[in-house]
Amino acid sequence: MQTLRERPVPIVADAGIAMERRGDGRLIPLVILDTTDRLDLEEFIRIHQYTGPGDADSQWATLEDSSGRVALVLTFKKPMEITAVLVFDPVKQGGLVDQIIHSKGLYIQAGREGDRLIKNPDAPKVIVEIPDTGFAGVWNEIFFRAVVQRMRQEGLTRREAKQAARLYITNWRKFGSFRIKSGAPRTTEGKS
Repeated sequence: MQTLRERPVPIVADAGIAMERRGDGRLIPLVILDTTDRLDLEEFIRIHQYTGPGDADSQWATLEDSSGRVALVLTFKKPMEITAVLVFDPVKQGGLVDQIIHSKGLYIQAGREGDRLIKNPDAPKVIVEIPDTGFAGVWNEIFFRAVVQRMRQEGLTRREAKQAARLYITNWRKFGSFRIKSGAPRTTEGKS
């Protein structure tokens, strides 16, 4: 039987944050997690803002349930020992996963259904470094298939969908390589 800590934490919103002083100005994704059933994770995020840098491990995985979903397992050691499993559907959230992989980072924020970054930009957040664990090569194949599937759902032929997917991924990655050079923090918000 699955325990509460092993259950995926629902993602209720996502956005992106780019700041000159953090992450070399890279656009780093943010996920707002529904911590209704994970008050320990909510507390971790709250107290992390008052402590120095923490210690975290991350691991990507594909789920063995034929759903095609991927998971990111975050294991924090400081300031509390806690694990969070985030699950992503590559067809719906492929851009988000791709940006996490390429920016090598992720902000997490506690929240509830309906919360958005723009409604509460000062809510406590934790930035997690997501180093390359060798998943990027596997991800490229998953992402391509997911984008092709999405294009097919929109009515393109298989050949057209493959061409459109290549173009989409190229343009997505150009957008994702955006960096803030100077000025105030910038955010983007939306559904992946």
